[in-house]
Amino acid sequence: MNDLADVDVLIAGGGVAGSAAAAALAQLGLTIQIIEPGPAHGRRLAGELIHPPGVDGLGELGLLDVIREEGVPVDGFAIFRESQRGAPDAEVLPYSDRSDAKVSGLVVEHRFLKERLLEKVGTLPGVSIRTNARVTAMETQNGDTFTAVVREDTGDTRVRAKLLIAADGPLSQVRKLIGMSHATQRYSAMMGLEVNDENLPHTGFGNIFLSPAGVSYAYAIGRGRARVMFEILRDADAKESIRTQLKNFPEDFRRDIEAVLAAGKPLAAPNFCIVPEASTRGNVALIGDARGCCHPLTASGITAAVKDALILRDALRETGMDIPAALKRYARLGNRLQLTRRTLAEELREAFLAQTPEAQLLSECIFSYWRSSPTGRRRSMALLSTLDSSVLSLATQYLTVVLHAIRLIPQWRRQRSIADWNRGVFRLLAKSLGFQRTVIGQWIRERYAFPE
Repeated sequence: MNDLADVDVLIAGGGVAGSAAAAALAQLGLTIQIIEPGPAHGRRLAGELIHPPGVDGLGELGLLDVIREEGVPVDGFAIFRESQRGAPDAEVLPYSDRSDAKVSGLVVEHRFLKERLLEKVGTLPGVSIRTNARVTAMETQNGDTFTAVVREDTGDTRVRAKLLIAADGPLSQVRKLIGMSHATQRYSAMMGLEVNDENLPHTGFGNIFLSPAGVSYAYAIGRGRARVMFEILRDADAKESIRTQLKNFPEDFRRDIEAVLAAGKPLAAPNFCIVPEASTRGNVALIGDARGCCHPLTASGITAAVKDALILRDALRETGMDIPAALKRYARLGNRLQLTRRTLAEELREAFLAQTPEAQLLSECIFSYWRSSPTGRRRSMALLSTLDSSVLSLATQYLTVVLHAIRLIPQWRRQRSIADWNRGVFRLLAKSLGFQRTVIGQWIRERYAFPE
């Protein structure tokens, strides 16, 4: 085994998270090496929507111009509920209620996004890329400093770096190699296809279709095409699940999808919730999906990865390149984002998919909140887009949403049992108290520097 010259930073993974980290740390004048297995190892279905904070972050890193031309602007979400009367109207949640506000996200086809970002960061001063290579081992004497072993066709080499970054996705090999455990929950699978975007219901928005069978997504990806994704719950029959979900789609768009389905099998990918025990260990930092991922309902994965890169850069800058101190700061600040993002995705998923009284009541309360309050729509989108990553904001909004149950009493008297309303309110209020405990617990951990 050969030793390579030392580098300041070694990044395992050349996807969006790895490229964002390289661009961010290159601004500090560091020498950076990216280890990238190659395109054959990329996921066939992966994130493509970038919320406004992620767009702004890519602009700050000098990476936006290389993807903007192929990107499709997106102004928020259009959310369709299940209906017994055919495809319903959508509840439209824009990023901004102001017509003159220039606040928009961007959809970029994932393959193009990854290729262009990696190509761009390879031109930055101090950045080098080793393709068709992978990290196969992490050596350490004391558990505080790791050295990476990188395998290529020509053999193995040992790379010493002051900082090692795991940007190798939700099933991170680096995370495994440093002995970091994680909790995993597999929700479902996604099945995706491309159709003509002529009949896409709300152009300029990410369309979300809700059904007990799963959550479906449809959005333009450019050049007259739209991506359509269907969630297939565990143990469900894929064809029957898609057929059920399509009932919520407008008729013309549904026919377009059915024609594509008849011609071939869609791509598939798993949906995980992965929560590592920590986000740093020794001189290793996890970033992007390696740091944790959740249900894709909020479509916040790319944006969170970009924000991780910026948080890490700022932590290094503010601590004078003291890596142990910087990683503690990175973990503390980044954990706020991850906790809020994960909790929001879990609560929305339960509200829209579960059939318990409290889930159904919460779903009704959410839509009542959105219909009655422009401020509520705006605050919800701030959380969905990670513009607001405060778990306190999430707890406050949750309680505000639950209080809409009072407005729903007449409707529940007509359509359902008042006993279900009572059970639902009791359980939602109990969960709201759980949110308050989470907020207090996070404050205590940060205030007294307890471990993650």
